[in-house]
Amino acid sequence: MKTAIRNINTQILEHNLQKSWQSLKKSNDVCQIQCDLKAGTLLVVCQHPVNIVIDRQKTIAELKSIVQKQELESIEKVGICLNVIGHIYPYAYHSFFTKSRQEESTLTFMPKSVDGNIASEVKITPELLDSLDNPFNLKDLEGISIRLKSEGISDSNSHVINKNIPGEKSQKSEIKITSKLLDDLDNPFDVEGLDLSPKKIKRKARNYVEQKSPVRKESTVNLATFSQVEFLSASLSLAILIGCFYAITQPCVIGKCMIIPTAKELNQQSLETIKNVKNSLAPKQAQEKLETAVQDLEKIPFWSIRYLESQHLKSIYQTETEHLETIRKALRNGQQAAQHSKGLPLPAEDWVEIQSLWQEAIALLEKVPEDSSAYPFAKNKLQQYRKYLVAIKGRLTTEEEANQKLMAAKTSAQLAETREVIAQFPESWKNVYSNWADALDQVYTIPPQTTAYLEAKNLLPQYEQKLQLAEERRIIEQIGEEAYNQAIGYSKQAEVFERRGNWKEATEYWQKALNSAEEVPNNSSYYAKVKPLVKSYKTLLKVAQANQRLLDTLAKANQDLSKTCQGKPKICQYSVTKDLITVRLTSDYVDKIQKTAKAVESSKDKKSRSALEKHLKTLQVALEAISNNAKIPLEVYNPQGLKIAAHIPNG
Repeated sequence: MKTAIRNINTQILEHNLQKSWQSLKKSNDVCQIQCDLKAGTLLVVCQHPVNIVIDRQKTIAELKSIVQKQELESIEKVGICLNVIGHIYPYAYHSFFTKSRQEESTLTFMPKSVDGNIASEVKITPELLDSLDNPFNLKDLEGISIRLKSEGISDSNSHVINKNIPGEKSQKSEIKITSKLLDDLDNPFDVEGLDLSPKKIKRKARNYVEQKSPVRKESTVNLATFSQVEFLSASLSLAILIGCFYAITQPCVIGKCMIIPTAKELNQQSLETIKNVKNSLAPKQAQEKLETAVQDLEKIPFWSIRYLESQHLKSIYQTETEHLETIRKALRNGQQAAQHSKGLPLPAEDWVEIQSLWQEAIALLEKVPEDSSAYPFAKNKLQQYRKYLVAIKGRLTTEEEANQKLMAAKTSAQLAETREVIAQFPESWKNVYSNWADALDQVYTIPPQTTAYLEAKNLLPQYEQKLQLAEERRIIEQIGEEAYNQAIGYSKQAEVFERRGNWKEATEYWQKALNSAEEVPNNSSYYAKVKPLVKSYKTLLKVAQANQRLLDTLAKANQDLSKTCQGKPKICQYSVTKDLITVRLTSDYVDKIQKTAKAVESSKDKKSRSALEKHLKTLQVALEAISNNAKIPLEVYNPQGLKIAAHIPNG
């Protein structure tokens, strides 16, 4: 239950600190605050992204101010760490006590040599005590302790460690401590575990033997037990001796250390490679050199005086190796995308996959930070890949547009085929023609090197043939429509002339109507409509022609009668209808004939008599000829209205 309560309080404290930090910064700052609690010591970690550079001194001071305002009754000490997200170890650390605590100004540490004599005094600063007081990284404490012992054994001169901590001024005062006083430091871990001197190990072994050996109440000791203790002590001594021999024979423990210069040289070679080699093999070659350097640095044991330096270099080289690996992944994606781009044309699905590969490659290259030695190489590739991505997007857009055009062409063609089934008149065939024209327009605009172009190339001759047939049918229907409409128009005009009795014009327009009707093509939709009209127009034309002939006959008869009846005096008056020609002799003419006849009879002039008879005979023949020509019966009347003659035309 105590642990659960502590976790809840830590979460609440972490929330309060984060809230106070955001309030201080007036916005959501990049710093993510995390808290942990161990043995009365609170650790406050401020994490931020690797590409963000913060003011260490100012940040620690601000965090310290915020922490001191919290209620920390059960917490004696606070450690503040600055850390980069994704990294294990912090790059800045500062600790302080929450309550007033008297710290000693100087402490003395008395390291011991292998033979147990005091070798020298090691002087450290208060900042080093903070690192010893850090309960959150026992491995680092062990490394610091072992390094102190190594420096104390190998160098008789005193060493000064002055570690600047952000947020605090460097303290030039040195504090001397002893091994005993290390136990008095405010360190919740087992400080004795840091002491690896042989005597300490022998002391532990002796305590172990004493605990295991049966102790008698008498003052005398069993000889067998005493021999066993000596055997165990000898065994432990031998083991320690072997361990010490192993320890000092490891790389960079005794003598000149060549691993670190070699690693630096490999790093320099890696830098030259990634800088000068422009091909895609550069990241691999540079990475292999760094990996070799890291492998060599891993051979340096933690008790070596060069261990901390090797770990620092190893961390840097591993980070660069990760950046190079990121670039290599991007290059692999780029190579795969380039390989997939071969063999045009490609469907849109393939272009989407290729685009995704380029996008992933670009995203990987964008992860390489500017402070990386591989950044120029990554930046150069990034510019290339972005151009490639634009080109691929263009290819994808072209392929998608080509597919859309092909689908539009097929849709127009399908609509045209459907309309062809029911099309009858010009308007319908205009729509069919328009649909085929639209289909062809879409096909014509499909660009080459697309998958749609191959199919469109096969559809093109079919659509062109269909368009031509639709155009021919449209023309036929248009001709039929025009001829039909003209026939109807002429027939209506002929009817108008008929009502006016103008049979000549009526005949002319009936003839035009008949001619237009006969011009309608038999494969036109109007042919069925105009077919009965042709028969009707022929009949009406005959009627009009007959009426016109009658009019012509009547006119001719009137003209002939007019000539025949002329004279001095006027011979006759007449009227002509289609059924009868009526001629009425004038009184003057009859009187003249009668007088002439009486005169001839009185004079008995045969010549004059013959002339009179010939005149009357000519009048009779003329009137009969007019009747025969007109095929209209003739009736002749005297001035008194009595019919004196009649004639029925022949045939």
